[in-house]
Amino acid sequence: MKNKYKKSHGGRDEIVSVKYKKDLTNDCAIRSINLATAPDTWKKFGSGYEIKRNSLFEIAKELCRMPNDDLVVDEYMKIQGIKKQSPLTHHGKKKYKIGNFPLEGTYIIRCSGHWTCLRDGVVLDTWDCREWKAQSFYKVSG
Repeated sequence: MKNKYKKSHGGRDEIVSVKYKKDLTNDCAIRSINLATAPDTWKKFGSGYEIKRNSLFEIAKELCRMPNDDLVVDEYMKIQGIKKQSPLTHHGKKKYKIGNFPLEGTYIIRCSGHWTCLRDGVVLDTWDCREWKAQSFYKVSG
């Protein structure tokens, strides 16, 4: 695999316990957006996660959806001025696995039912999803 994996709770661990499996929640969109758009501010202030969570929940309420829903994330990213990109493929056929995603920089990547952050060749997530196929993605920087 080209890209490495590092376990990260995306700032949620600064607010609540994530020690046990029961402490985990379906917040992948919040975590990935927080890690990609404010990778250092949540470490310093502990508020990045909460700000992203609240923003996504507000959009979700307006759209009558959940924060991890694709439409909610699409709307949030549109507000941030970041355009959605179509999946990358090998010679127009197979989609890249997240572990072999060929682009450099910081990305929020959609895979089947999940959002993750790829930053400078490292997948930051609560579990190793490098074997999953990268669907659409957002280039945040790089």
